[in-house]
Amino acid sequence: MRLQTFLAAFTAFFTLFFCGLTPAHAAPPAKAFGQLPGAYDAAISPDGKRLAVIINTRGSYAIYVQNAKGEDDNPWVVSLGDEARPRYIKWINNERYVVSVRKSEKFRGTPFTTRFLFTGNIETRKGKILVSSKRIFRQINDTVVAWLEDDPDHILMAYSDEQWDPYPTIQKVNVNTGRDTTIKRGVDGIERWSADQDGTPRIGTGRTDRGKERRIIFNSQTEKWDKVEDYPGLEADTQIFGILKKGTELLIGDYAGKNTLGLYIYDLRQKKITRKVFHNDSYDTSGAVISKDGETIIGAKYTADSDKIELLGEHGTLLDRLRSKFTDYDVNFVDQTQDSETVLVGMSSPFDPGGLYIYHAADENPSQLVAMYNGFSEADTGNMVSVKYTARDGVKIPAFVTLPPGVTSPDNLPFIVLPHGGPYGRDAKQFDYFAQFFATRGYGVLQMNFRGSEGYGKSFSDAGRNNWVIMQNDVEDGTRWLLEKGYADPTRTCIAGWSYGGYAALMGVSTDPELYKCAIAMAALTDINDARRDMRRYRGGRYDVKEFFGEAMEDSKVRKANSPVHVAGAIKVPVFLAHGTLDENVHYDQFTRMKKALNKAGVDATYLSFKDEDHYLTIQKNREDFFVAIEKFLNRVNGPSEYMKQ
Repeated sequence: MRLQTFLAAFTAFFTLFFCGLTPAHAAPPAKAFGQLPGAYDAAISPDGKRLAVIINTRGSYAIYVQNAKGEDDNPWVVSLGDEARPRYIKWINNERYVVSVRKSEKFRGTPFTTRFLFTGNIETRKGKILVSSKRIFRQINDTVVAWLEDDPDHILMAYSDEQWDPYPTIQKVNVNTGRDTTIKRGVDGIERWSADQDGTPRIGTGRTDRGKERRIIFNSQTEKWDKVEDYPGLEADTQIFGILKKGTELLIGDYAGKNTLGLYIYDLRQKKITRKVFHNDSYDTSGAVISKDGETIIGAKYTADSDKIELLGEHGTLLDRLRSKFTDYDVNFVDQTQDSETVLVGMSSPFDPGGLYIYHAADENPSQLVAMYNGFSEADTGNMVSVKYTARDGVKIPAFVTLPPGVTSPDNLPFIVLPHGGPYGRDAKQFDYFAQFFATRGYGVLQMNFRGSEGYGKSFSDAGRNNWVIMQNDVEDGTRWLLEKGYADPTRTCIAGWSYGGYAALMGVSTDPELYKCAIAMAALTDINDARRDMRRYRGGRYDVKEFFGEAMEDSKVRKANSPVHVAGAIKVPVFLAHGTLDENVHYDQFTRMKKALNKAGVDATYLSFKDEDHYLTIQKNREDFFVAIEKFLNRVNGPSEYMKQ
């Protein structure tokens, strides 16, 4: 069933703050794809009476709080400002919420992302930063170890009051005053703490200054902290998805002799795995749904073509009711009331950007609170289908093809090959504004989960991680598959990408100059040697380098041969290159080095630089300019596509 829109009474408020674009009959303007999502996150108070939503107010995010029934004549709106980027919002109690916010900045010439918690009280209508670090530079100020659901005045947080100290102390923080009480002092090598449902610290994980991975476990019988080595079958890097039974059991990820990761129970008293909870032979488990009391595992999460939750036992929920009714849509949990009778969900599909919805147990259908994008709808977007192609060594590569709106089958279409970033992330069959932008310009889009992508098992992931050339080959083989099948017009096929995807685009047009007619690279890694040096500027970076770049990149000749700045002379097609000056993930000098190399090689290149911008283009004006510039570039290189709706 496809989703209908049921507007809540206060939808008009949200619409007022959007960019003012009207639904399009022709292709939506390029600028429409530069909008930040209409709602970033939302939360409903425990008693179900109030909603707090992080909304897009003409390019900047603000917190909007009002009556959940939509009858509030005096909502509270708090701007987060132009520089702060939200991460999530949550109610601590019925009167107070917190928002995690990040900000890009430089410290001693190096770009960093700093994070903190903003808290607001709806009764007094006053807000403040909960934990301040004015005396020292402390990058992370928002780590919550436990929300303490039974204590409305406190939360457990982890931070240190010493400059550059990576091993935080657990503090019990008063959410009204910001005052703290030490619960557990920092331990060498422990960077992250986990607690059970009662808020008792149970697990500490991290890495020492010398790079050794560490994990300590609280022994509820001896009330002492044990080393992970005391627990056979547990490692410092074993994934822990939950702490159950008041700290006596762990829900862990384990291969159990298979290629994929499954869910298993590890009993800390017996010091062994006692039972299997869930194991899919095709896809890695990515998480679990656990009851609020920490006693019951409700479901297992994994990603096939799209995100899935498989319920375990008879645990039907409101979400299950929605998923069974709207089968074409992804229904993702956002928040719910304590009685589970009201739930907030995000609903979208590959063809519909969807929005944020509220659903009551007594209702027939959910009501839309906010649309994710204004200015286009499913009528303006292209259809997305799952495909597989065969790589040169016989391995099947899962992929997705998005067609221009109104096109039902590919036949000599202009095409964009769009490898994902990460590189160890993955694409899924879901709404992708980058892919839909190209589709609405009249291009087919191919997105592949090349080897190295997560979720398909250990051997598939390791193959790419250990050799970036294999990842590049998988991308190239996907392009050749399009051409051999007659799906793509060889005179108008380009490659584009963001981050690693941008790297793959630049390598693609240098490795085979005749295969593509242009390249588009946003925030692209271009010089592996320089990127390795940049990574070492951050704590633990020297140990992350080998893991990130793999064994093959230990060879300096391989690094040089696989760095776009050193092979720019082979590029014979137009290139579009863009980057933000405050990019922490891929430093801005990667852009300037590549620009110099392209100019030296005489490449027809278009450059776009964004001041004070991060890796993700989170300033809406910059994102809008980005898409407008790409459209102009494609029209210059390939001419307007006849498959674009006029």
